[in-house]
Amino acid sequence: MPSQRNIQLLEELKQKVDKAAALFFVDYSGLTHRQLEEVRRELKDNDSEIGIIKNTLMNLALQEKKIDAKDRLQGPFATLFSYEDPIKTVRVLAAFIKKYGLPKIKFGWFENSIIDETMITKLATLPSREILVAKLLGTLNAPISGLVYTLSGNIQKLAMVLKAVESKKQPAS
Repeated sequence: MPSQRNIQLLEELKQKVDKAAALFFVDYSGLTHRQLEEVRRELKDNDSEIGIIKNTLMNLALQEKKIDAKDRLQGPFATLFSYEDPIKTVRVLAAFIKKYGLPKIKFGWFENSIIDETMITKLATLPSREILVAKLLGTLNAPISGLVYTLSGNIQKLAMVLKAVESKKQPAS
């Protein structure tokens, strides 16, 4: 029979999983307490958090979202909950791995599917959301800008021709 504490932890965990835009699972063994606290602070600054949760509780919470990760969740795992921008979370994780060589990425849940370590590493190399939006807006704006430039060019040429005709028609004084 589950304890009251585990029932409460499971409810809190279900809320976190529901709120998260993405989840990333890492093997945290080998990290010191100081390093864990450092990654907690960096993740908190990026609307994310890290939690070390029992695998059985995590499996129960993931079942609510129809995520089957029983065969993957074995051994010591820490879960990164990304609430706003998953790319920022993955960047923090990649920077931390580059700095300390740990933790080891195992898998993640992103856009309703389970992704592996290589996909998570690719996500870390993507430009930020703001840069991607700016590129998209630039791409969408390019045809309109080209049309405006072309139309204004013709008007400028017409104005120059009229100015030349006007200067030829004026008598020399």
